Amino acid sequence: MLVAVGTFVHGFDELVEAADRAASDLGIGGFAQIGGSRIRPRHLEWARFLPPAELRSRMARARVVVCHGGVGILGDAMRAGRPIVALPRRGPTTFDNPSDDQLAFLRRLAECYPIRLCERPEGLCAAIERALAGPMTIVYPLGSDVPEIVAQFLATDHARDAPLVGAGRPSRRT
Repeated sequence: MLVAVGTFVHGFDELVEAADRAASDLGIGGFAQIGGSRIRPRHLEWARFLPPAELRSRMARARVVVCHGGVGILGDAMRAGRPIVALPRRGPTTFDNPSDDQLAFLRRLAECYPIRLCERPEGLCAAIERALAGPMTIVYPLGSDVPEIVAQFLATDHARDAPLVGAGRPSRRT
């Protein structure tokens, strides 16, 4: 299990504590990137921060990724093809909470992708257990139709007539 709380200076104590308790209850090991959290895991190896490449490497080897609702960490976990259990930061943006409530975002994401949303820390152990019972690798359809849209546009007469735009660069058109 890989646990990641993001880069917020105050960390995410509730996530660290619940994940550490789940590791103990489930008898599993893992690693937690705890950021500025005050809680220090007793059942998981941990570091405050990891270089991005090391975090991605650990994620690629993890059986499950447990994280907050940050777009960056979710994107990395999806690209790694790992089961995801996400616990949202809750409440309005304040000094102690760096982002608006992540619950609505995670609910919507879980409608589109096989992400296990855990709305409260006390449900994390059960959510991790369910994720561990499922497939180890998940294919998240992350493709974009932007390249196709651009190709279709470039194939039209509109593209031929569109001016080339560049910050102070001369046009390549003759």
